[in-house]
Amino acid sequence: MNILCPYFNKALVISTLVSAAANAAPIQFDISSTVTDAEGSYIGGVLVGDTITGTLIVDDDAANGGPGSDPGPGTNPGHEYTSFWEFNGPPYGVSLLDVQQGAGFSSETQAIVVNDGLTITAEDTGGIIPDGTYDWIEILGATTSDYCPSTADCGANPNEILVADGEEWTLAIFASDDSWFTGGSIPQSLPTGYTAFLIGLEFDDEGNETGIILSPVETLTMTAVPIPTAAWLFGSALASLGWIRRKQTA
Repeated sequence: MNILCPYFNKALVISTLVSAAANAAPIQFDISSTVTDAEGSYIGGVLVGDTITGTLIVDDDAANGGPGSDPGPGTNPGHEYTSFWEFNGPPYGVSLLDVQQGAGFSSETQAIVVNDGLTITAEDTGGIIPDGTYDWIEILGATTSDYCPSTADCGANPNEILVADGEEWTLAIFASDDSWFTGGSIPQSLPTGYTAFLIGLEFDDEGNETGIILSPVETLTMTAVPIPTAAWLFGSALASLGWIRRKQTA
């Protein structure tokens, strides 16, 4: 029995690696939407009636959130949230394409903002959804940089930090309060009923908003992303166990 211990230990290590890889659980949102409003610097580059399609990838495991993540509530007016997680670099990102114009947007920076029971007005969403309290998530992709106005003490008041010199795209998904998730955790699936839309914002290098796109989502799917590394490790574990079985037979 002792002679087999190293092989059982090896299989155990591989199994542990498989479990660790499985914890990195990227999920992909595939969307198709039609632009209903394009203003400011987006005029000419994006037209009302254009189709925007693409994918946004985040993680359904809050434990994998990066250093920019905030597991506590945010209270900045207009940007309240129950919790916020940021995922940087591959395999997380956003890739969108304006089909008619042939223009694309992509970013490796990706975040998910969760609100459990957010009270909003119809004015907040441009009349897309009525006044009410909702479960709401935002899947965010951006090429913007942080910008601190010279008039602000950003160390004492971090809410004064602005985004600047780039684009920010948000897939916003609203569902009726408590029909989706509780406690601010990252959802594992889409709710049975929801309203979703894509918002594009463009900023100049002074943090001023120069353009906005509103694009209601017609189709939306949420699926797990296969992880080749995990599959390879799992195959290695099976091969090792098969080799041990052959040694026992011999």
